Amino acid sequence: MTLEDKKIEIYKNLLLGISGVTEAKYLKTVESSVTTSWGVNWDHDYIARDILQNFRDANLKEIDKIDIKVYDDQILVSAKNSFDIRKLFYMGSNKSGDDETIGEYGEGFKAACVSMIKLGINDPISISGDNAIIISVGKAVVENMRPLIYHYFKINKQNSTIFSVNTYDEKLKKAFKFGMNHFWYEKNDLVGQKLYDYNEIAAYKSKKAKEGYIFYRGIMRNTIPHIPIVINISKKYAAIENKIKADRDRNSFSSKLTQTFFSIYARSGFYWGGMKNNPAIHYILKTSKPIWPKGHQLLSAIGTYSRSLHEDLVIKKMFASKKYYCESTYNYTSGITWSDWYDTKTQSFVLRRDNKFKKDGRVKLPSYFSSFGVLSSLGQFVKKKKAAEERVKKTKTASLTTKQKKAVNLALDCIRKVAPTFSKLYKNHIEDEGIYDLNIKMCESKDLLGQLKDNREYNDKTIFLNKELFKSSFGKFFSTLAHEMSHVFGQDGQREFSDVLTHLLEQAVQRNKILNQYAKKWKELKL
Repeated sequence: MTLEDKKIEIYKNLLLGISGVTEAKYLKTVESSVTTSWGVNWDHDYIARDILQNFRDANLKEIDKIDIKVYDDQILVSAKNSFDIRKLFYMGSNKSGDDETIGEYGEGFKAACVSMIKLGINDPISISGDNAIIISVGKAVVENMRPLIYHYFKINKQNSTIFSVNTYDEKLKKAFKFGMNHFWYEKNDLVGQKLYDYNEIAAYKSKKAKEGYIFYRGIMRNTIPHIPIVINISKKYAAIENKIKADRDRNSFSSKLTQTFFSIYARSGFYWGGMKNNPAIHYILKTSKPIWPKGHQLLSAIGTYSRSLHEDLVIKKMFASKKYYCESTYNYTSGITWSDWYDTKTQSFVLRRDNKFKKDGRVKLPSYFSSFGVLSSLGQFVKKKKAAEERVKKTKTASLTTKQKKAVNLALDCIRKVAPTFSKLYKNHIEDEGIYDLNIKMCESKDLLGQLKDNREYNDKTIFLNKELFKSSFGKFFSTLAHEMSHVFGQDGQREFSDVLTHLLEQAVQRNKILNQYAKKWKELKL
């Protein structure tokens, strides 16, 4: 008996060592163009996942019936549906474009075999119906380049598809035992009780106490450290697809891609208003409490895209004690303008208040916790400022005197001539056909130079001007009034507001002679 004949006998015995296989007839041996020089070096988990993926794709409706057993040193995988075993030899795939399957390139099984051989794990077996293939490695054709050799056998028909390999490698055995957990199905061993689902995005409790998982289009893409939540997104999103379309190895998501995943979950995984009183968000916040100070990508995404969470009674209770405060930032503080944010008074208040919080023993949390109702020094500043302004408007405001009305009308007439397009927005004082009813009042507060307020009607605008402003130069009065009138387009720092203010400045420079004429008239008023 030749050496090759002895090898064939060994392969026959490997087949007969599989439960249910009682006959094995050798057919042929074919050398593949795939070699061990291929630059794939998958670890044990990737090898198991990719081999099991073929079983998953062929048994989509009965994933839980895929059977994985480890007998001593034999790994055995079996499932009901069979396939044409020739696909294991040729490159290419007929799964491309099928949204329900994961495999797309037809390279996975070969890459898994090459990776196993590089780990010293040889002779994997594939069976479908009455056909069997054992893959070995051939002699070197050039330095460090050995082809995969396919040995074909005819066996007694099996009512299943089978993969088997004999190995001492404990890591590979462990990887196959865990293997089906890489794929999404509700009987997955990692997946617990469903918490919430919307828009083909679902959240479940994780069965692991301190770890969660993210699944995208049927496959696990990353873990969620410290938060025992399982999030499954089953449909395609361009923001992810564009990043993974060239990822043939289906590697885990990078930190950046994981953040994109979390952003999609927070932005699209809830109907409008569905974040408030939501069991999934309650669970995420409750179970992540030990890492609140450190922060987390998932918590950041929820905080960024939160809707009405500060009104959620359960969340309010979580943060009701005076144990926490959060970092002050412009992005997570409503009602703050750019000018307020960069004002030295604001920064001084925030610094003093933060120091007090520290002395009181409060724990500092990331700024996005303000979306959950956690107090920040900046938020407190804005709250106090608004309260003070409201008190000023209620107790220290008055209608314009006759002279003050003349001053306002003079400035408004100047605006009409300098920037006629802008002036047409306002009626009463300037144009009969304007959009906004403009009401101007005087206030005594030194903290309020000028401010526009939206009244109950969307087109009713009130501007408060400090009484000392009427004693200033025309330039200061004109610019303050024009600034406040421009706020109908937005707050300080917003692009629309800045564009309008730039337009007014440009027109004023171009019509400087008009400004000079009105400046002379201003002096004649003798306010």
